[in-house]
Amino acid sequence: MEGEAFRYDPTKSYDSHPQLSIGRMTDVCAHCEAYKWPGEAPGMCCSNGKVKLSPLKPPPEPLESLMSGTTSESKHFLENIRQYNSCFQMTSFGASEKVFESGFRSTFKVQGQVYHRVGSLLPSSDEAPKFLQIYFMGDERKQADRRCKTNPGTRGDIVMKLQQMLHQYNTYVHSFKTALERMPSDEYNVIIKADKTPVGEHARRFNEPLVNEVAIVIVGNEFDKRDIVLEKKNSQLKTVSETHRSYDALQYPLIFWEGEDGYNFSIMQTNPAMGNNGAVWSCQSYLTMSTTVSPVCG
Repeated sequence: MEGEAFRYDPTKSYDSHPQLSIGRMTDVCAHCEAYKWPGEAPGMCCSNGKVKLSPLKPPPEPLESLMSGTTSESKHFLENIRQYNSCFQMTSFGASEKVFESGFRSTFKVQGQVYHRVGSLLPSSDEAPKFLQIYFMGDERKQADRRCKTNPGTRGDIVMKLQQMLHQYNTYVHSFKTALERMPSDEYNVIIKADKTPVGEHARRFNEPLVNEVAIVIVGNEFDKRDIVLEKKNSQLKTVSETHRSYDALQYPLIFWEGEDGYNFSIMQTNPAMGNNGAVWSCQSYLTMSTTVSPVCG
């Protein structure tokens, strides 16, 4: 078991190892049916029914098979899953202060703020495509080659299949392609609204969504502070607000393969007896509920 805390091995059965036994999840939440270990607080999963999330959809192929861990291909994928996600992430990850400790097991630590940044839809004439820009290179083979070049250890055949999956299912990829085709001029911006248009609000106030699923609009200089603003061509990077609903989906496309919303201020708590009570979820409650294990989500 030496070094196992630093590298997960999908070929090993950790749950049957005597040194790692922590018992079984025998308790079940009465509200959300989440499995829990004995002794865990009653409301730690869903805040006693106040937090509700839609069940996760099973991923499409090839992602579902790659997640199984039953074939040599899927085991390779799981061993290198971070690199494969990096192939497709649309934003970059950074930190204001990084601490690298030397030694046998080097450790990356963050002091200060973690942030995600996004560039323009297309690269400048003297730059190679990266992150989001790779999706619009045109030739799918060139896309896959570019992704593999920047992420050593990945296989071109797997990257190609995942790339085709995201082009088919991911709403952001669809929306950005449509936005590029419809953009009147380079002076216009593509905006991903931080919050979806409230029901009943005047459409012109929020601009008519280009694609309803992710509420992308094309505007000149009309946007709010937390909106994601994408220019057609610009070498500058812009920070994505951590409370933007697209914060996680743009960084982790293999988790949010369809481009689902993550944590945001528009998600309200629910009173089990009276319905929506108007209180905003905390990010901690959202993430806790998102990572529970239940018969519904698996």
